[in-house]
Amino acid sequence: MALYSAESSRGWVSFKDGVWEECDVTTSSETHLTLRLKSGSTEQYDRKKILFCYRNPSAVESADDFLTLPNLDEPNILHSLRVRYWGGHVYSYTGPILIAVNPWRPMDIYNLQVMESFKNEGNRKPHIFGLAHKAYRELIAHRKNQCILISGESGSGKTESTKYVLQVLTAAGENRTGATASIEQQVMLTNPVLEAFGNAKTLRNDNSSRFGKWINVHFDRKGTIAGAEIKTYLLEKSRVNYQTAGERNYHIFYQVCGASSSQKMLQDLGLAEATVFKFTKTCTTANGIDDAPSFDRTKQALHFIGFDAQSQQSIFAAVSAVLHVGNLTISENSEGNAV
Repeated sequence: MALYSAESSRGWVSFKDGVWEECDVTTSSETHLTLRLKSGSTEQYDRKKILFCYRNPSAVESADDFLTLPNLDEPNILHSLRVRYWGGHVYSYTGPILIAVNPWRPMDIYNLQVMESFKNEGNRKPHIFGLAHKAYRELIAHRKNQCILISGESGSGKTESTKYVLQVLTAAGENRTGATASIEQQVMLTNPVLEAFGNAKTLRNDNSSRFGKWINVHFDRKGTIAGAEIKTYLLEKSRVNYQTAGERNYHIFYQVCGASSSQKMLQDLGLAEATVFKFTKTCTTANGIDDAPSFDRTKQALHFIGFDAQSQQSIFAAVSAVLHVGNLTISENSEGNAV
């Protein structure tokens, strides 16, 4: 109690939307607050003209479930996320909601050993693996459909989070007899295909999904994966013929360009370097993405999920046709017709 009392005057103040500053309350009334700001200045403020929240005690600011915080509001949630991030924790709970902060660096918290630790609630720390395992346990225990909604702004990690959820579900629902082993693999191998045709480099994210997707994973009564379906929504079609400076078109266009000299099925399609085509020359590179090897992964994934060589040839021919159409110049002749 003494610790809490010593910090009871700490607060957060905002003079404009979205910007919070640390402060200490020196005096207060129903209409005014006198605050000492971090800069050292002390001023009196009308309560109606500022946003003010009391700050949580430092002893609980790193709690892994924010529902346990005395003050659950915007500045305290943001500060606790920052404190936990500084401590190496990218996940936090707010009740059943998992909050993830993109670390923008590799972290050794997604290996098989970590995933196994969340089975049967052996590990209760906030983690995407824990959330996915809980959904699977609820599905098996109560025989009711479960839903995991993944949302966030561009670059927040939605694509990677989806992969980790699928990784847990396919491992938990795996039939180790081999009878349906290919189903789990097919579910995971849809990712390279979806990313090739639906992801692109943006100013904020080198592998940004430009569409929404709904993934249904079906299980039988034994908890084994029986099948899956993926529905896509609102693909950003305008990106095909226009990209902002510093952004790329969809990965598949750069993959076919990068692999055109080494892949036999691409050599008769008139492909060249990405700089040759109007639809891809705005920006040709993305950090951490090597287009030629990525084409191999896309090709292998297509084969594994059921597209034979002829079907793949047709797909890549259509992709190359889009690039060639982009290089056409349409003008008007003397009679006013487009040529």
